Amino acid sequence: MWLIVTTNTYSQDVMINEIMANPKNGELPAVEYIELMNNSTSVQDLGKLSLNINKKNLQIPTYLLAPQQFVILCAQDGEEQLAIYGNVIPLVNWPQLNNSGATIQLYRGNTLLDEVVYKDSWHQNSSKKSGGWSLERINPNWTCNMKSNWSSSIARKGGTPGSPNSITDKTYLPKVAIAQMEILEKAIRMRFNIERQFLPEFQKEDFSIDHGVNTPVSISWMEDSDFLLLNFDQTINPQEIYTLTVNEIELCGQLLQVPEYLLFDQPQVRYNDIVINEILFNPQKEGSDFIEIYNRTDLPINLQGWLLGNRTISDELLLLESQDFLVLTAEKEKIIRTHANAVVDRVYEMTSLPAYPNQQGVVTLYSPGGLVDSVYYHAAMHSSWIKNPKGISLERQSYEEDSNLPENFKSAATIAGGSTPGFRNSTHTDNPNKKIDLFLTSKTVSPDDDGFEDELEINYRLNGADYMLNLNIYAEKGTLVNRLIQQQSVGFDGKIKWDCRDENTQKAAPGHYIYWAEIYRENGFREIFKGAFVIVHKSHQY
Repeated sequence: MWLIVTTNTYSQDVMINEIMANPKNGELPAVEYIELMNNSTSVQDLGKLSLNINKKNLQIPTYLLAPQQFVILCAQDGEEQLAIYGNVIPLVNWPQLNNSGATIQLYRGNTLLDEVVYKDSWHQNSSKKSGGWSLERINPNWTCNMKSNWSSSIARKGGTPGSPNSITDKTYLPKVAIAQMEILEKAIRMRFNIERQFLPEFQKEDFSIDHGVNTPVSISWMEDSDFLLLNFDQTINPQEIYTLTVNEIELCGQLLQVPEYLLFDQPQVRYNDIVINEILFNPQKEGSDFIEIYNRTDLPINLQGWLLGNRTISDELLLLESQDFLVLTAEKEKIIRTHANAVVDRVYEMTSLPAYPNQQGVVTLYSPGGLVDSVYYHAAMHSSWIKNPKGISLERQSYEEDSNLPENFKSAATIAGGSTPGFRNSTHTDNPNKKIDLFLTSKTVSPDDDGFEDELEINYRLNGADYMLNLNIYAEKGTLVNRLIQQQSVGFDGKIKWDCRDENTQKAAPGHYIYWAEIYRENGFREIFKGAFVIVHKSHQY
């Protein structure tokens, strides 16, 4: 039987914009509040509105709210504490907001202007879920009040009462994806990452599978669930990889694309099919721990139901593509902020992470079938050159060598930022270089911002991961121009760029220059590389 699902849309000239349901443990006053926003171009009289919290109706007194402005609603005893943040309207008989979730409705007479059915699971992580952080609307111009349009505040004080939301993005639209999928003999059981009540009325022509399977003969919602059942007239071979295509979906007036989805039966995962690849257990003060894993196989692997230590990585479908990396953390925002080189799309935020002590510990990775990898780490594994290990990760050198071989994890190169979240390790090598080399890409550099040889490129190739580097630039007569690299650890290979500026950020004059590099090791090894190059401008020739 087909169930017609209608999409909830509202006029939202006045909207619910922020919810502080659990204010304990935060920097803001310990007062519950709901913030309203006038998202129209005209003044709105709030005296015509009422607020309904879990079916308890509260009349809002007369108040003129200017366009694009905010007002804070709270209990009467919270007015004084919140007044320093903006305009406050205290309401009589304010009911307690449930920490776990509630239904909040905004009415003008009998007309529903806005409705938010929030849950504490909308928070980014368990830390923010435990209290002190508000939920903020992301895009005020999009009328859907689904989970995807709300998230935890990222304001340092835990919320933004009376001010624009810290996560506001007026162009944001969610990415629609398939969250769960199961191959049956002649059917596909699937669930989207969007709540069922917001999805449109699907037609069977909205779905198709390649390799001759084509469109389903029927589709239906499974009783009392968010799962959709696609029925086909032929058997789906679980050993073959298919592509499932879904037509674009309309959500609250917006047409959104659905990425093609690889449909396959999860292969049996063997030990070390996925390996622990990088460990940051002693982050910077403003940072957070992370564990990076790597899929060594030729097939994508679904991490749904996997465990990092005793913590579930994901309850929903989470594909780690072949030969790809995934960074696991409990605080994605901090990883991105403290690691400028992080590949954002490869950083996945778990609800929580196991504790990884700074001195020593163990990282374990489990599939539903058992242990996949484990690494015992300790602070002494860092290079002796590393005087302060904060913010520097331990990187795996080889995917093939044993995870607990003492030499298989090394300090990340400081020249690479001390970590490589989401991409190839700075110390990685399965085919080590046989000799040490340092050379220029070109002996001519023209810093004219024309896109051609604007920077000097210095390449290095080493036969180990425990080398240090000093690199200076000198003018022709020996005058020091720039101490480009000083006592930085380096990986097996890499590239250093110089923008042709001296240590005072002034552009170097045209002429002949010399690079001087010292590569050395703790065991006393030392080798010098030097060579000439020329800086030219369009008006000069040499």
